[in-house]
Amino acid sequence: MKKLIYIIPAFALFATVGCNKNMEEGPLENLDSSFIFDPVDKNGSYADQFLNDIYGNMPNGWNRIGNSMLDAATDDAVPSMRGSSIEDLRFGRIDAFGNPDDVWTSRYTVIRKVNVFLANVDRVPIENEVKGYWKAEARFLRAFAYFELMKRYGGVPLMGERIGTLAEDLQVPRSSFEACVNYVSGELDAIKPLLRTGPAAGGDFGRITNTAALALQARLHLYAASPLFNAGNLGTQNKELTGYTDVSAAAVKARWQKAADVAKELIDLNTHIIEPNNRYINIFITRDSKEIILSYLRANTSDVEQNNGPVGFTKFSHRGYTSPTQDLAEAFLMTNGKPITDPTSGYDPDKPNVNRDARFNLVFFFNGSKWLKRTVETFDGGLDRPGGNITQTQTGYYLRKFMYNAETASSLGAQPHNFPLFRFAEVYLNYAEALTEASDATQADAVAALNKIRSRGGMKTAVPNSVPKDELLTLIRNERRVELCFEEHRFWDIRRWMIAKQLFTGDLHGQKIVRADDGSVSYTKVAVGKVAFNDRMHLYPIPQTELYRNRNLVQNPLW
Repeated sequence: MKKLIYIIPAFALFATVGCNKNMEEGPLENLDSSFIFDPVDKNGSYADQFLNDIYGNMPNGWNRIGNSMLDAATDDAVPSMRGSSIEDLRFGRIDAFGNPDDVWTSRYTVIRKVNVFLANVDRVPIENEVKGYWKAEARFLRAFAYFELMKRYGGVPLMGERIGTLAEDLQVPRSSFEACVNYVSGELDAIKPLLRTGPAAGGDFGRITNTAALALQARLHLYAASPLFNAGNLGTQNKELTGYTDVSAAAVKARWQKAADVAKELIDLNTHIIEPNNRYINIFITRDSKEIILSYLRANTSDVEQNNGPVGFTKFSHRGYTSPTQDLAEAFLMTNGKPITDPTSGYDPDKPNVNRDARFNLVFFFNGSKWLKRTVETFDGGLDRPGGNITQTQTGYYLRKFMYNAETASSLGAQPHNFPLFRFAEVYLNYAEALTEASDATQADAVAALNKIRSRGGMKTAVPNSVPKDELLTLIRNERRVELCFEEHRFWDIRRWMIAKQLFTGDLHGQKIVRADDGSVSYTKVAVGKVAFNDRMHLYPIPQTELYRNRNLVQNPLW
């Protein structure tokens, strides 16, 4: 059995096992089931490839929307390239007819593939232990697909084991949000004892484990407990589709406690670690980091560096598509725990990384950074901000996160890149947030979980247990922003917290950097654009094509 999940096209998967069968064109799930789930295929090679193809449809990040990161539709970044489709999300130009992040069809395709797999895999004569792992992995992938739908649309149609065909007229109504939460959580409960024990390592790295199931379950309940799904104010009709109908204080606290309990269950397994600050970058560029719970894997490439690196490195085809904002940069504290906007923090704009959260150097390219044997120049007219009509930083920063260590390298080679779908740091932050929200006062365990992550930044002082609850929540939210930036959390966090509307009332900021003739450099904070937001954007619209196809679907409020 091929254990490592390589994300490659379906035709390539089949090409690797020979041509002893007459291949047909079209999606794998549309092939005759007797071809894939062959009773004489003693190794289950074709069924394994079918499952690997479903793995390949897991969410993936980096520059997936118009060459931009999803964070470019938040206050953490702006697109360097004008006209990127990410601007449709930034400015609220989406509707039921067009949305660059619409996943309705792709996630239901995953659900259908899983149902095909589960309905047929028992015909394959492989050992029961392996078959049991495969079934549990497939059910996780289906649960994950439902979660990706729910965070965008609320309650969605639950298909059960139904497969259906293109010719069928499937008129399945949306289930309530609560029913969807219960279904996904129940599936994860059922498969946890059936999966491999995490963390996955060696040849199994990339496979779904019991810790991945717990991580998804913890995130599911964190989102379900959040204000977005407990406010009851997204619309006056069909409220059960957009959140819980029981939004009493006791019910909401119970949901937060459930989220905390699941996260704590995973923490208490002691199977994953928080990498020390000197190995933070390794989380994203090695295949076997024990902080990774599940990541999107693919062949070695250099495209992350090329798509986001400073544009002055033309020899290496750097395109600089992502411009992190000054607003995000200011979220990274000094090691004394003070924000750089505090006059007593000791911050020096000429040396923005000195006495700074250690992660700052690993997230940003800033003026004066080192890369590929030269200094990054983002001052006006510098090599990496030359002016003119070419794509270049709009803020004075480029994205450094996810890239391998190439400060002294002479060439840019293909390297591993992991986009973390779930990692242990998030679990600690989920636990800290959920436990704080579930309690009437500050909990020491929540503070300890927060400090566990903050320590990676080299903070010289810990957050004390005496910090007020509201202040603790502010610190947790800021830590999520810093620790998980560009991992597709901020976009959803500000929606589930229902703070996007207040965040986006003003300008986003960058730096105007001017170098004088004597070599001195001055920094001025300047506006670089806005993000638009209104209430209807808390949830996406159901695609109009689906409303035409399924007359029992109900559109989300305000759309």
